[in-house]
Amino acid sequence: MEDHEDELVLRVRAVLAEAGFEEASPGEEGVHLVRHAHGVLIGWLPVQYTRSGQAVPRDTDRPAAHDALRHAFMLAAAAALQTAGFVVDPRDDDGLLVLDPEQTSAS
Repeated sequence: MEDHEDELVLRVRAVLAEAGFEEASPGEEGVHLVRHAHGVLIGWLPVQYTRSGQAVPRDTDRPAAHDALRHAFMLAAAAALQTAGFVVDPRDDDGLLVLDPEQTSAS
């Protein structure tokens, strides 16, 4: 089962990379993938950019300021994953649960 989960994470990571989204390192802002009992959870912590393009720390006192960016990312990621054949289940916490179509069709 763990080999299948690792393969699923790699496949999801590859689709996201092809769509232009790189996974962030643990503890950093950006795209995060986490193994889940039913698939792969995807979350996103935004990085705020200045006009010069230099990354600055996000405003942790105002996380709602990034809702539109997070929503746009989730829509784009879901579209890329669905196009690649994955089943995508939006979660209440602004994340996505990506299910393996091979597992969902076997249920």
